[in-house]
Amino acid sequence: MKREIVLSGLIMMCADIFALDGYQIVKQMKEIPEPENSSVNAVLTIHSKKGNERVRQILMKTKDFGEVKKEVIVFKTPKDVEGVGYLMFDYPEDASGNKKDSDNWLYMPAMKKTRRIAASGTDSESQFMGTDFTYEDIGERALSKDDYKLLGEETVNGVLCYKVECVSKSGKEKDPRRIVYCGKEDFLLRKCEFFDRQNALHRVLTASDVQTIKGYKVTLVMKMENVQTETWSKIEMKDVVYDNASIDDNIFTVASLERENIR
Repeated sequence: MKREIVLSGLIMMCADIFALDGYQIVKQMKEIPEPENSSVNAVLTIHSKKGNERVRQILMKTKDFGEVKKEVIVFKTPKDVEGVGYLMFDYPEDASGNKKDSDNWLYMPAMKKTRRIAASGTDSESQFMGTDFTYEDIGERALSKDDYKLLGEETVNGVLCYKVECVSKSGKEKDPRRIVYCGKEDFLLRKCEFFDRQNALHRVLTASDVQTIKGYKVTLVMKMENVQTETWSKIEMKDVVYDNASIDDNIFTVASLERENIR
């Protein structure tokens, strides 16, 4: 009996030593393997408080150049948004979790004008093309910007998840506090709750329809609900192609956005 108690104590000690904390969990989420490039056709649905819906067809392409990851998003339909394009250069983090702010450009064909979008501040917190997603939601947030705390575990849509609180060190953001839920087995995001400066729930992101494509785990549906305005926006990825060598490097430029020739 005494030997069993000692063994049980050792097992508990080992479990404590190897247990992940909040920072390590979020870091694991960021380290999920990704393809070198991707091409995705997607449907974006914008749902108003009155129940009206606007549907957009969009094309998303990404490519990892090593020192920078480039992404371009182009609206294909309907006619009133056709040709609108968004280009982002996202830079990797260093060993301390710090990273250079992303470079971002928005092209509006109606004005034949490209506008630079600031990676932080008012621009980044603005709604992306009238959706409930912000420009910051589209990019990668540096680990060093937040403090982390593991709150426990919770099941989300049948998946046991880590529940991690992420609090902005600056506290200046519109949503300075987030609670992230990621799968214990795969570290994929399943839900994220965004809280405003009054610590009231502002938005809820849910991720669903997880599939494996070319060995990579991918979430095909992302829905962002603004609980304060009673609106929501949903991105559904339909045609996902990974590691396609035919993606031209030249499409990831402001000039390509302005020529409106990204296919």
